[in-house]
Amino acid sequence: MTTTTHQRVPDISILTWTVGIASVWLIAAVIRTDTTMHLGPLLLPLVPAVLGRDTDHPLMLTLVGVATGAAVITILYLTGNLNGPALSPFSGALTESVALLTAGGIAGLGITALRRSH
Repeated sequence: MTTTTHQRVPDISILTWTVGIASVWLIAAVIRTDTTMHLGPLLLPLVPAVLGRDTDHPLMLTLVGVATGAAVITILYLTGNLNGPALSPFSGALTESVALLTAGGIAGLGITALRRSH
């Protein structure tokens, strides 16, 4: 029987992916002010949760994804670049973004907790 070893992903690599996704979301939202980038706030907490499975601090990485998403939402809101349409049942792009960020954070923490329990 052979054993499988997992190569650990460095935390800095995960943070690079998180900042990269945040940057793409921010730039795309500034360029396309009439469009809401629905996946940005959902993906930011999930990417560190998925990539951080073999790190020492997977929960912290997920929370960094949530904090990064909150920062992008704040920047977009304060600069008037969060004015696109919202998915039903949300009343506006801000509400939708916060709800999707929260859902992504909860899902990310759930993924991390499930991995830690096995």
